[in-house]
Amino acid sequence: MKFSASQAQTGHTAAARRPGPAHTAQRTPQYPAQRAVPAPSQESLSNIRPDIPLSDGYVPDLVTGTETLAESMEILVQMAAAVLGRTTGTPVDCGLFLNRIKRGTATAGTGIKAARLARLEQEVHEGPLAEAIAGSGTVAMNHAATDFRWRRYRPQLQDAGFNSVLALRLRLDEGAEAALVYFATDAQAFPLPVIAEARAFADAAARGLRLVLELDTARTRASDLKSALESRTSIDIACGVIMAQNRCSYNDAIAIIAKASSHRNIKLRKVAEGILENLPGGAPSTHFQH
Repeated sequence: MKFSASQAQTGHTAAARRPGPAHTAQRTPQYPAQRAVPAPSQESLSNIRPDIPLSDGYVPDLVTGTETLAESMEILVQMAAAVLGRTTGTPVDCGLFLNRIKRGTATAGTGIKAARLARLEQEVHEGPLAEAIAGSGTVAMNHAATDFRWRRYRPQLQDAGFNSVLALRLRLDEGAEAALVYFATDAQAFPLPVIAEARAFADAAARGLRLVLELDTARTRASDLKSALESRTSIDIACGVIMAQNRCSYNDAIAIIAKASSHRNIKLRKVAEGILENLPGGAPSTHFQH
């Protein structure tokens, strides 16, 4: 895998002093073969689920066994930290930023520090995640003490004890954007071969996250549909009660509920549910409540 001049600059000048050409990223990283695999960090290690397998650079199933988007995001950052930590030979923490149009933003992190730094960029409007999403897709800072980017973000990075940071955009479908960010306490933790490995992982992570978002959208639509059906059922039953009590038409009953809704400034469903709760036997059960 070859790197352009701009990509080489992203890796920082210090990375150029490491031996070996850039195309060695496709080979086994030049670390001792029997070196022990490090955990992401003591803080994030305590949060890693024991059922998550450490596959060789491939993202695990982010859907099976999860019920929420937040759970899938947690699995992703933990796996990312473990995989890149094994590549670098040094503990690595990871954060994830996700932004979906009309759905808002979400963040995750392998520990308190990583999660806080992922959220921080929304407050200071700068940092590696924002730059990776808006720019070339890959951003590296290998020596925070001598790199003067991100005037508001960098002091927080240093206070957290991190000297190297690497962010990569995850290519998602239209309407969503996301990026992974890696943190390491050591300087020069992310040379070009490590960046290449992180890019390969980011490609796999993006595919997994796209599936997660599709499932989350389907779950939301199903929940919205169920809510709409329940709401309509309650209104129709309440209309039947009003029609029986007032000997009026369905349209007249709807008008009565709508007038009460406007006068009390509450939704039609709430008015209908109030009518049903006042029935002698209480509100009747519907199919959707089972």
